[in-house]
Formats: sequence, C-alpha cells, structure tokens
Amino acid sequence: MTTQKEIIKIRKPQPDYPVMKAINDRFSPRYFSDEKVKSSDINLIFEAARFAPSGWNFQPWYFYWAKKGDASYGKIISCLAKYNRFAKTAPVLIVACFIKKFKGKKTYYRHDLGAAVMSLVLQAQHLGYYCRQMGDFNKNKLVKLFNIDINHFPFVVIALGKLGDYKNIDNKLLKRELDPRPRKKDFVKKLD
Repeated sequence: MTTQKEIIKIRKPQPDYPVMKAINDRFSPRYFSDEKVKSSDINLIFEAARFAPSGWNFQPWYFYWAKKGDASYGKIISCLAKYNRFAKTAPVLIVACFIKKFKGKKTYYRHDLGAAVMSLVLQAQHLGYYCRQMGDFNKNKLVKLFNIDINHFPFVVIALGKLGDYKNIDNKLLKRELDPRPRKKDFVKKLD
C-alpha cells in the first residue's frame, strides 16, 4: 500500500542547488482528494496568474474553470484524452487559453500564458494544492461545447486540488505515479 508521503518522496524534485521552496516542493500528481478548493483560494490562485509578466503587458490569457459537480466539469472531462481522465478526481478543472492578438497587435501568447500558468501553479502550491497540466485534449470539441470566444485558444487543462489518498488509487495509475520522472541535466550552456 502506497502512502502520500511515499508519493511525495518519489515525485518531489531533487534539485542540485537550493532553489526556493515553492519550486522544490512542486510536482504534478495524477490523483486528488475530494476536498473542495475554497472560493477565497480560487481567487488568490487566479490573482497570481493575473500578475504574471507578459510582453507589452498585453496579458494574452483567459481562464475558464469548473468545479466538480457542475455540468461544465463533466464536459471538460469528456474532452480529455483517455489517459488524462484521471483528472476526474480533481475538485477543480481550469482551461487555460491564449489570445494571439491584442488590439490588433501580435503577442507572445504561448510564453505569456506559460508564465501565467506557472504563477497560478506556484500560488496553488503555496496554498497546499497541487496542479497537473494536460495538453492532450480535444480543443475543437471544448470550444464547441462552451461556445468559447473565438479569440481564446484553449492550450492546456489544469487539474487542481489537494493530494489524494493513495490507498484508493487504481493500480495502473499508481504505476504511473511511482515513476520518479528525473529531470535532464544537460540543458544549459554558457556562451563565450
């Protein structure tokens, strides 16, 4: 039987240098508890995303969200790739969209949305929640189901919640969770 502590030990990053706690503690679980996310925490999480840096301060992002039990929640789940349906354990699902143009000007939309999502994730982590981002979902279906603004391009779905009780996890999913997913080390080179 696997416990939360064991999962955290396996999945938690092992940096070579002492990075800040929020980065050191962050990982993306596939199993969440039923504990609801407080409304005040949702506000704080989106506020962190709002203050992410962006080119020309265009803030080319938009978020849609649903909580478990809402009809919209089930619709988001139906758009996920089959292997991402573990997200149905999360109490909140967020659809993060980028906006390609702002006032007719081109934006750095993917970079800026990434910064906003990372701010959201770190704020959630600070509040005791975990997030898992998923890029494999049926974007066209999602746009049609929700009649999403034509300028909002869904890019990632984020599962948000407290870490689940691993005593109840499906064995196939547990196997995926036990993979430590080490980080590559050869990714930076100083230029002369």
